[in-house]
Amino acid sequence: SASEQDTYREAIAAGVIIIASAGNESTSAPSYPAAYDGVIGVSATTITNDIANYSNFGNDIDIAAPGGSNVTDLNGDGIGDGVLSTMGDDSNSGPIEFGYVTLTGTSMAAPHVAGVVALMKAVFPTLTPAQFRAALVAGDLTDDLGEPGRDDLYGYGLINAQKAVITATQLAGGQASAPGPILTSSASTLNFG
Repeated sequence: SASEQDTYREAIAAGVIIIASAGNESTSAPSYPAAYDGVIGVSATTITNDIANYSNFGNDIDIAAPGGSNVTDLNGDGIGDGVLSTMGDDSNSGPIEFGYVTLTGTSMAAPHVAGVVALMKAVFPTLTPAQFRAALVAGDLTDDLGEPGRDDLYGYGLINAQKAVITATQLAGGQASAPGPILTSSASTLNFG
């Protein structure tokens, strides 16, 4: 709707970088909010960096990110090649039981991009939507997939966190912010300390 488009324009004008999943209907029909002007529309890729069979595509795709596919197990780990996600089961009357599950979809892909934007803003807090889009169009945030340059499957390519953080550091004049907490993990623990 026009009022929703206006709301997105206001948020973008206020400096918000808006990321949205493109949808899982395997169609080029516009899907909202990803199709609104200024919103970064995200398609989904598989473990082999191919476009996922469910992912929407078309003019509204700006970037691609891992969305997974649970119909394959190409890495041989015994579970589908989806995106490993945390989950809380509150169906019992007792405490929430936490665990992991593999999920798939452009709703798994969009958080990859949003997380990279957060990393960029950690290095360069004043990053604007215009600066982000300019870097995206220039190929400074992605690995090109599909047709050279922008295409309707991958947009400007597959998100690359390292390239994005380097770009943010350059935008910050080469002066990255002091590093925050260091993430460490093992087979049995995850430490955000």
